[in-house]
Amino acid sequence: MPKIVWEGNKREFGTSHQSPPVPQDAVKLRDGEGLLKRAIPFGICPMAICFAAVAVKAYLNREPPVSPLFLLPAIAIGLVAALPLHELTHAVCYPKGAVVWVGLCLRKLAAYAISYEPLTKRRFIAMSLAPAVWGIVPLVGFFLIPITMKPLLTVCMVSAFMGLISPAPDYMDVVSVLKKAPPRALIRDSRDGLYAYLLKE
Repeated sequence: MPKIVWEGNKREFGTSHQSPPVPQDAVKLRDGEGLLKRAIPFGICPMAICFAAVAVKAYLNREPPVSPLFLLPAIAIGLVAALPLHELTHAVCYPKGAVVWVGLCLRKLAAYAISYEPLTKRRFIAMSLAPAVWGIVPLVGFFLIPITMKPLLTVCMVSAFMGLISPAPDYMDVVSVLKKAPPRALIRDSRDGLYAYLLKE
């Protein structure tokens, strides 16, 4: 189990710690700045899946499955639950002995989990994709719950949206790792971006 350090609310991500230098031959996979803006295209497909789920449920039941009356409470529940769960799910994927800083940035309505522990490609991909489970589970629930339970359906759909769209930067990282990182590379985050490098024999 990694050591998870709760940082509370911060004005900016990662301001309370410094990343160690990466090896000189490391390949930069992405910059640290502008991450959320560049990740927007990676949220389009998950968003389309959620909209399609609403359309299919409405078509099968001949009535809207989501009630506007319950949207604001559902969003509040989704934010309170989804943001910390997303980052804690990242955190627990790190190996024993790793330090992971977890916190909130309420000014940006965001949360973060930062660690400078190098991960294998396979573990990095698993760590990046793991939080999507918090979108998949409510999406499955949305299909299984009867149409008469609209408050719960609304919560499930909002949670599915948040759970599947919020990992958009993680989806982008996975694509970068698959395209640019050598097969046996270690992947490591830093203050100025994501890097891949090979351990010297």
